[in-house]
Parts: sequence; C-alpha cells; structure tokens
Amino acid sequence: MEKRKIINQIKIKIAEQEVLRYLGYPQDLIHEISTDIKKIVREEIEQAYPLLESRGIYQFLDISSVFANGIIMTKQGYQFMVNKKTIDLLKNAEYLLLMVVTIGLKIEKAVKENFRQGNHVRAMVLDAAGTVAVKTAGQWLNHFIEEKNSREDLKFSRYFEPGSGDWDIKEQKQIFEILRPEIIGITLNPSFMMNPTKSLSWIRGIGHNLINTYRDEFSCQYCLLSNCPFRKK
Repeated sequence: MEKRKIINQIKIKIAEQEVLRYLGYPQDLIHEISTDIKKIVREEIEQAYPLLESRGIYQFLDISSVFANGIIMTKQGYQFMVNKKTIDLLKNAEYLLLMVVTIGLKIEKAVKENFRQGNHVRAMVLDAAGTVAVKTAGQWLNHFIEEKNSREDLKFSRYFEPGSGDWDIKEQKQIFEILRPEIIGITLNPSFMMNPTKSLSWIRGIGHNLINTYRDEFSCQYCLLSNCPFRKK
C-alpha cells in the first residue's frame, strides 16, 4: 500500500442547499427563504472560493491484530484504542486508512472580521459555507482514494472520527503522530482540537473480505477537477 500522501489544492463546489441546511433551513422549506437571504448565501459562497486552501494527507497502515476489547495493532508498531462498535465494523480489515483534511485559516479570519464589523448574518453564512467546504473536501478525498484503489477490489468501512460517539478524542494525537499534518498547516492544541478548526480527521478499515462495507456516494458534480481520471460521468 501507499506511504503517506499529500493532496494539494482540492477543488470543490460548495452546494448552496447544503449551506442553507447548516443555517437551519430544511430542504422542504427552502422555497420559503427570502430573496435577500438567498442573495447573501450566493454572495458569501462566491466570497469563500478564493479563501479556500483545501489540502489533505493520508496513509495506509497494515493491520496485524484487531481485539474485541477495542485495540487495533498495526505491523508498523502503532496501537489504536477504539470501541466495540468500531471493532465490529472493522471485521476482516487488512489495512487502516488515516486521513486529515483542511480548508485553511482564511475563511476563519474572514468570519471573525465580519463579526468584528457587525456583519453577523454574512459571518454566519460564510462560516456555514466553510463547514460545507471542509466536509465536501473530506468526501472528495474519500472518493478519490476509493476510486484509486478500485482495481484492487478492496472494500472500505465507514469512517470514524476521534471524539465522535464514544471514541476518545485523545486518539487524535495518535493520528497526528503518524501523519504529521503540520506539513499541510494543521496543528493540535492541548485539548486535542485541530487548528484550523475547519479541519477533519478520521480512520477507515479496508480489506478484500470486509464484512461491514460502506460506499461514500460523493457526487462528482461538486468537484471542480474536470480532468480528474477518477471522475464519474
């Protein structure tokens, strides 16, 4: 499997309906949103694009043992402590995939500046656009790796984020020690939170006979890499 890989300039499309959803507007009420709000959302999405510094980093580890008590051992000598639910979803996994993605600091700074100037609505909209952007960048990276390894007939588990469910956020430190995402501008504070805050980290299990598989049906319509060899028609 590949060693650590850095992906620069992940170009994505920020979906307007997703921004509205993060602002609290459900799909069935979008038609009731005022023209002024829609205008601001569209303007702030456009403002967001030049602020994006979307980058990702990932690495495959070879799994040596998976124990029922939640411990995962790798052939590289690393140990992860997850939980029983995660272990159940990693049955027959041969590899552990570690990933971190970010959109950088510029949007955070712009949001703070909008709040400072009293532009609260625009600040909230831009913040929501940033959230959608980093989640879409994460989806893109998952999709990219799935497609890149599709010829190997590998199956992927769903992804697990430190701090979600009952998986201790302290495991974030282990991911950082292995991937060293500082190289793409992401650091970890003493509370194990990432900076920039618009960053995500997660792991996935991979194997030829993985029992609990998951396919992230990321739509290529939100990706701006028109010449990507993995683009779906």
